[in-house]
Amino acid sequence: MNKRRLGLLTGTHAVNDLYQGLVPALLPFMVLERGYSYTAVAGLMLAATGLSSVVQPLFGLYADRHPRSWLVPTGFLVAALGVVLAGISQSYLLTWIATALCGLGIAAYHPPATVARARPAARRRRR
Repeated sequence: MNKRRLGLLTGTHAVNDLYQGLVPALLPFMVLERGYSYTAVAGLMLAATGLSSVVQPLFGLYADRHPRSWLVPTGFLVAALGVVLAGISQSYLLTWIATALCGLGIAAYHPPATVARARPAARRRRR
């Protein structure tokens, strides 16, 4: 793997992990500004992290069997879109859907990014 591609994967991975941390960082704002209860923000955390944790192994199985490099940028952009929409949504339902979308994007990004990094290393070992 060339250094430019590795640098790009490393940078996007770091930002993608930051997206996951942005959801909890938004919660105090949502409690204060939007009047969400602690139960409501717990539901948002469940939507973001719970859904991501459940779905990521499924994306992993899919990425192992059918490598799809397009999932890396798509997952990255979906996670970013989810964070943005969570920040600007006016209703709880739209905020919940946006945080779930963020979790799905994070889950979609990680397995194919790992596969993209592991395949060149496996090819070098076979030589």
